[in-house]
Amino acid sequence: MTKVLLPLLFAVACATPLPRPDAPGAEAAYRRELALHPGGPRSNEAREKLEQARYLNARAAHNIFAYRRFLEEFPDSHKATEVRALLEGLRWMETERDGSEEGLLGFLADEPAGTHAADAWSQLSGLRLQSALLAGTPEKLGAWLGQNPSSAGRAVALAALDDADYRGATDAEALRGYLDTHVAGAHRAEAEARLVRASAEEALLLEDEAFLRGLHDLSAEKLRYERAAALLDEGRLAQLARRKGAFATEAARDLAALQGNPRLARSVESAAHQLFLPRATLDVLPDTAVERARAVRAWAAALDGERLPRLLAEMASTRVHVALAALQSAQRLLAGLPAAEARVRARRAAASLRPIALASPQLAELAVLESALQRPAAALEVAREAAARDPRSPLALALCLRLEREAGDAALVAGAARALFAQALALEEAHAGAARNGDAAAAADVCAAAALAAEAATALRTPRESDALRVEADSIAAKASMTCAEPDVFAALAGERLSAARSLASLHHPLARAPLSRAAARDPDPAVRAEAQGARAALLR
Repeated sequence: MTKVLLPLLFAVACATPLPRPDAPGAEAAYRRELALHPGGPRSNEAREKLEQARYLNARAAHNIFAYRRFLEEFPDSHKATEVRALLEGLRWMETERDGSEEGLLGFLADEPAGTHAADAWSQLSGLRLQSALLAGTPEKLGAWLGQNPSSAGRAVALAALDDADYRGATDAEALRGYLDTHVAGAHRAEAEARLVRASAEEALLLEDEAFLRGLHDLSAEKLRYERAAALLDEGRLAQLARRKGAFATEAARDLAALQGNPRLARSVESAAHQLFLPRATLDVLPDTAVERARAVRAWAAALDGERLPRLLAEMASTRVHVALAALQSAQRLLAGLPAAEARVRARRAAASLRPIALASPQLAELAVLESALQRPAAALEVAREAAARDPRSPLALALCLRLEREAGDAALVAGAARALFAQALALEEAHAGAARNGDAAAAADVCAAAALAAEAATALRTPRESDALRVEADSIAAKASMTCAEPDVFAALAGERLSAARSLASLHHPLARAPLSRAAARDPDPAVRAEAQGARAALLR
């Protein structure tokens, strides 16, 4: 044993001592020792001195790379805390010099609880505030305020948001929103004055004479005269002439022309009443489902915008053919109204619906309105939610399919078409027996099922599947032995108005100017508008 130990002790005693950590080439010597004798008697000493040498070299270099390298190699060193602090200080100096949002985010990702984290968050908040102020949009400013509930600069951001919301309030609804949101806003007085004007403009657009009179707006008198002249209503013209208001002279002139030639007056009045839109409609809907659906269509054909909320509400009917008639009628009404009036009515109806739209029918109503307001993404999102809330609702599924087709995703269209077809079959199965026994409402629901099945089949792009479904759809109405065709009330009334416009044109009388002018501006049918425009131009020559 002694013979073995003596050479080893002699070798150790004769080995070259390890250099001091601050000596030139010390680090290389330590690494060589550890490579040659990883478990040797001097391995612990070599590791300790290597750590000291790396620390001294890192301090001498005093850069991010050197400190990171030390921490990667000696994460548990007793010097690690000091080195991390030095590294964070250098990172912070570099981040401050860079001054970018990306740099600050990178620093915070590395040092979320560091000494300078609060400073980094403060600077990041300031940069984002400047970006939001530069954008000047309510969305950007609102997002910054939501993310920075206690940051410096909130007063500036709130003032900027107040300005942005006021600038963006371009109609009565938005002005009301500004006044509700900014109770102590800097623009309240201006907003209140603009709201009065905007409300008057909307009332004029909606021909709300009572509201205008309540505002003591002179437009009320103008509106009253224009409607009386377009209808050639002798009673209203006589009232205007007697009241000696702003349009008394014009009313008296028209009245004299009517009374001076009674035969002509009857012809002109009859044609003017036929041409006038909106036509008067009954306020009460019939109780029987089939008649109710017809009345709903008549409301839409009359272009009576005040009926829009009631039309939408009928989409919740448990009789599918009534609900679908209401859907079609609401869409036809919104498409037929003058664009500005349709926007106002749709916006008002949507504002009333949004807070309460939880069930499938109300969500479907809201989707119709969002579509009319030219917000296809919002319309599709709400329609999908309506279908999800009630996957067995033919109305919700039909609306969803139509909006999916507009969006153009073939896979989603196919899924919506199959879902609608399945419900159309279920609807036919539920009512076919009663329909064959003479139940008119059941027969109408079977007709609705046939129409929905055909629509679903048409939407599918795979020929084999589409053809198979179409054959089945064509058989639904046949199985119930009925006629599903409905008279086109829209086309019939448009034909009446076209005849009336031609009658007025043939008279070549100044009294025809007001009815023709109104039709030229408001009639939804292009043939009627063209006839009215041509006749009015001839009268003006």
